Amino acid sequence: MKALYTNLKQENFEMLELLSNLKGIKKNHIINEALENYFNTIKTIPEEFLLQQIAISQTEFERLEQNTQATKALKKLLNEN
Repeated sequence: MKALYTNLKQENFEMLELLSNLKGIKKNHIINEALENYFNTIKTIPEEFLLQQIAISQTEFERLEQNTQATKALKKLLNEN
């Protein structure tokens, strides 16, 4: 087994700590499982079907969060399926 040293975002580190403590699983096991799942996903699903994350500002998030009413176009789309 090879060692890997990296910097994690604070929120990712906190989630890793929380999951490790709650489940009683070592952090390196969680990371290895996550990497295996990621690699299996990119091997089996074509890239054009994988969703890319987007970054939005806090202001944009708040605007999106406040606008919770479905538009007529969205209602029509959902009713058609």
